[in-house]
Formats: sequence, structure tokens, C-alpha cells
Amino acid sequence: MVAGGSALDCSRRRDMHGRMTTPTQRSAIRQIQANATIIDAARTVIAARGLAGMSLRTVAEQAEMSVGSISYRIGDRAALMAAVVEREIELLGQVSEDFKGRVRNVKPLSTDMLPDLVGAWLDQMAAEGRVSAIVTCELALLASRTPDILPSVPLLLDAAEVMWREMLRGHPDGERLAWAIASYCMDERPFTVALCDILDYRLLRQSTIRGLLRDAGAAVDPGWSRWHMSLVDRLAIPSADALDSADIVPQGVKADLADHIADLIVADGVDGLSHRAVAQRSGMAASSIAHHFPTHRDIVFSGVEAIYRRMRAEIRTSYGTAPGSGAVARLTHECALLATRNPAFLPFATDMRRRRAENVHTHIAEWIGIPVDSDRARIQAVIVALIGHGVAAMAKGGLTEPLPQLVRLIADVEHMS
Repeated sequence: MVAGGSALDCSRRRDMHGRMTTPTQRSAIRQIQANATIIDAARTVIAARGLAGMSLRTVAEQAEMSVGSISYRIGDRAALMAAVVEREIELLGQVSEDFKGRVRNVKPLSTDMLPDLVGAWLDQMAAEGRVSAIVTCELALLASRTPDILPSVPLLLDAAEVMWREMLRGHPDGERLAWAIASYCMDERPFTVALCDILDYRLLRQSTIRGLLRDAGAAVDPGWSRWHMSLVDRLAIPSADALDSADIVPQGVKADLADHIADLIVADGVDGLSHRAVAQRSGMAASSIAHHFPTHRDIVFSGVEAIYRRMRAEIRTSYGTAPGSGAVARLTHECALLATRNPAFLPFATDMRRRRAENVHTHIAEWIGIPVDSDRARIQAVIVALIGHGVAAMAKGGLTEPLPQLVRLIADVEHMS
């Protein structure tokens, strides 16, 4: 007995903050911690293998738990994906609050500050926010194919626009700018993660951001437009070198197999490629696969080439229509995500990003109402923002606005001189 006659409760302990806790409270804390471990393990797996590579088994291996424990605590794969979305919304909220804190005392926010802020926001995605950036891209691609599969994905995609809207509160053009910036970042995100180590890409990205945010009535320095295009050309050189070394387009059985390999890459990533996997996908014997593609590199390269040819064909067939058409937007994002996992895809990601713009810039310039070579940075920025808006819209059920109207809104044509 202690003073006062009450028995000492040995079951009560102090937590890390010095607060007394009961066994029930400690059990609840352990449950929360275990769930967080599982969800973060799932995020890590998605970043490393893609959403298609996330299963209860792979997450269990990453979390060092049993599959049964994950099923008991979270549920099935669908429940785990839903939990990942909720976690990403939570993390984005935390990052957004931190980012907004940097400009909290600057009201209204000056347009001149925006290019640096947008660049910093994207750089953050490529650094400490890399896992979240990749996971968000994967979730957006999944939702763009099947919008109803994860109803909370649109909330995640809208959260960034909400952040920019709050930062631009009081700005006379804040609503439009917030939407344009969020759309731009939606498309730029996977390329920033994949290409952030390439100086020419970072310079080109910043030039494009300035093209997006420059006052619509401001005169354009012809030297800037030439410099912008010189960056495009410099970035294209490594891609051209890699693509020039490609084999002749395969024919017959080899072409069919290359398409199967491309399907596997898009579905499961490079890590899942093997002679056996291709054999299972194609229905052919593994020895036949090895005859056509003797090494693992041969398998990977043929699949990359098939993906590249698909993208080119899609661009040709969609010429003059939507630069953000579903197949083109998804395929370029998929290739950028593949490049985050395997540097062999970097030339293809770069080339796809460039060519989708080349095939539509004439139409974009016409819709804006400017000569095609007068302001290439602005035209490129509009294309990026348009595709980003398209991906987000597909994740929410589909585009509804006419493309010329969207282009003019992004470019702020109303205020152009």
C-alpha cells in the first residue's frame, strides 16, 4: 500500500513524452505504429517496383512482417492502396504547410517570386519527396485508367492546387495561376524525379516555368527563345545517340515478343523481366525466347524500343488533336517512371517528352495567337500544363473543356498584347 491507502498500479507507464499510459493505450499505439510501418513499406515498394509490383507479399518482405499480419491489420491489396492514398494526402498536407510557411508574411505573393517557388517545389519532389512523388504518379496513372478504383485519388491530386491557391490568396490572378501551376507540376513531376541530375534539363525546366508565369503582355526577348531551343537540342543529343544505336525494327515473331515484353515493362517494371516471364506472357517456350533475345539486356532493350514505337505511333495518329490524349500522356509518364528505376530508360523518357511537344506546338501557337517560333518557352509550358491537366482530369473521370479554351486559359490570352 502507498500513502493514502491505494495500491500501486504497476501496469501504468510513461510514454516518450512523459505521459502515463495504460496497457490499452499502449496496445493502440503499437497498432498505429505497426499500421504506419506497413503503409510506408507499401510506399517504398511502389517507388521501387511500381504499383503493379506492390502485393501483400512484397510489402510483407519490405516491412519484415508476415502476409497474415498485414491482412489482419490492413486488409486486402485494395485496402492497402487506399491506405497509401490517405498517407500521401497526410504527407502532402504536412509538406504544404511547411512550404507555405516560407511565404506566409508575403501578401499578396508577387508573380516575380513564382518561378523560383515552383522550381523549389519540384526540386523538393526529386529529393526528400521522391517516394511520394513517384507514388502519386503511379496512383494518378492507375486512376486515369479506372477513375472509380480509388475514390480518394482526386483529393490527393487537388491538394497541390489548394496549396497554390492559398499561397496566392489576394493575387488578382491567383485562381488561374494556382490551377496553371498545379497542372504544370502534375506533368513535370515524373520527369523532375527522373531527370533532376541532368543540368540541361533543370535549365530547360526553369526556362519553361518562366514561360508559363511571365506576364502575358510582356515582350519576349528573341535571344531567350533561341536559348530555350538550344537547351532542347542539347538535351536531345544523348537521346539521339541512344536511339541511333537501336536495332532494325523487329518483324514477325520477334515483333510480337517485343510487344509482350513492352506490356510486361508497363505492368511490372524492368525488375520483373526474365525469359520465363516473357514465355508465360507470350505462351512460348523459354528456349524460344532465349533464341530471339539471348541476354537480359536484349529483352529489356526490345521492350523499350517497342514502348518507344508505340508512343511515336500514338503521336502520329493524334496529331492535331489533344497533346494530352490519354495514351500519349500515360506512356510518357510510364517511361519517366521506368527511368527512375533504370537509367537505361532515360534517353527514351527525354525523347518522348520532347517529341510529344514537337508534334503539337504549331497548333498550340495557333490557339494562343502567336508565331510558332516567337515564344517557344511559353508554348512548351502550355503543352506541359495541358497534359498535366489532362492526366488529372482523366483520374477524375475525363476532360470536359474544349482544348483551345484550355490553352488560352493557361496562356492567359485575354491579357496578351
